[in-house]
Parts: sequence; C-alpha cells; structure tokens
Amino acid sequence: MEELKLQRIQTGIAAEYYVAGELLRLGYNVTFTFGNTKSIDLLIEKDDTIIAIQVKGIQRTKSICWNLDKTKVKPNIYYVLVNLHIDKPSEKPEFFILTSNEALNLFTSSPKLGDKRATLDYKKLKRLEVYQDKWSKLC
Repeated sequence: MEELKLQRIQTGIAAEYYVAGELLRLGYNVTFTFGNTKSIDLLIEKDDTIIAIQVKGIQRTKSICWNLDKTKVKPNIYYVLVNLHIDKPSEKPEFFILTSNEALNLFTSSPKLGDKRATLDYKKLKRLEVYQDKWSKLC
C-alpha cells in the first residue's frame, strides 16, 4: 500500500481544523483568519479575552521538525504545533502549545535555511514533556 503524503497546504489546513476543533471542545469561540493575516491562523475568545493563535503542522510521526520564520514571531501570539500522525491513523493528532517567547527560544536557526528560518525537532519537543496539551496557557 502506498504511503499517504499530504500536500503542504493540506497539512496546514488539517492542522488548523484539528486545533479549532480542540479549542471548541474546550469552550472557546473560534474564528479562522483564512490567510488574511499571515502570522495569525485563528482568533479565539473566551470570557471576553481574545487570543491570537498561529498553527504549524507536520504530517507524520517520523517527521523531522516544524519550520518557522522568526522575523514574523510577534508578542502575545500563541503557537500550537500539531503532529497529524497520518502514518498512524488510529493515533490522534498531538498538540504542543507555546508562547511566542517559548517559540523564539526553542526554535533554532539553521544556516542551511537562511538567517530568518528556524526549526524545532518533534522528538526534542516531545521529550521536554512540558508543552504537550498545555491548553491552560491560553487562559
């Protein structure tokens, strides 16, 4: 059987919808920006507080890392990193929640990708055990 591989845009859209679904399940009101704001994918609201969310997705368990343009990281934006696990359909997607400062500190620059681009290794983030499913950061 041929291994499923999503196009980059499909990965991003799937990740955004999974995050939106999880936030709705947790009682947030969710609005998609649909690409109108490049550094914000979702606006969420709960208890009269509005929060900006940037979603980054990877496809599979063996994916290497998420990519980020560090010049677009702005204060007061939360980053939700998603592993969709399309290679393991019985597993649910994993969510890792980071503040903008945590994103700046954890994503490492790569000379191979240029000065602006940075990466964060999935296995490294998972081993830290402090970011997975930490939706309480959004309160």
